[in-house]
Amino acid sequence: MNKEEKIDFLKNEFNFILNDETFNKLNSWQEFFIEYNSTTNLMCKNDIGVLFEKHVIDSLAVLKWDGFKNKKMILDVGTGGGFPSVILAICFPEKTVIANDSRIKKINFIKEIKQKLNLDNLKIIYSRIEETEPLNADLIVSRAVGKMAEVFELSKKHLNKNGNFLIYKAKTVQEEISDFKKKYPSFECNVIDYKLPLKENFERNLVIV
Repeated sequence: MNKEEKIDFLKNEFNFILNDETFNKLNSWQEFFIEYNSTTNLMCKNDIGVLFEKHVIDSLAVLKWDGFKNKKMILDVGTGGGFPSVILAICFPEKTVIANDSRIKKINFIKEIKQKLNLDNLKIIYSRIEETEPLNADLIVSRAVGKMAEVFELSKKHLNKNGNFLIYKAKTVQEEISDFKKKYPSFECNVIDYKLPLKENFERNLVIV
């Protein structure tokens, strides 16, 4: 996708206006990510060619949920290469984003990109999330980490009383919701489906608890 296609997609699908400053920061992030990934495995090299389409846009799919705009402190559990934490920190400088991971090579990358792009709103926690003191987050997000019920169980203590848990899922979404409801029958789960701009049919889901 070229610049115009990226801007149009985010505007039409997510109602998000990608301004020049943010676009330039995302470009700087992408260049550094590709360079870093060439020596330290942050993601599968086959995905580098669709980095924006498959990972940046997917990270921004939280905009499909109206409740996101009111969330001021966001905790990303198992952030990996910074999806969605770094992308959200770049695009929403008014929000505090906490990137958590227990793998040092991932955390080292997050630290470098935070410094390189002056992301003062990005906080970093190197720890297993269940061993971290409660953070009182408005929203917990998680992408490509584990099963819904398991991630929620480990991280739920970090939500404030009005908080939400949001997880990115694909094909296993209904099975995982079913398993989740067995353990937490009183919790409501809302599902928002969307597609990524890829050649193959790449269907995705947000599950909001």
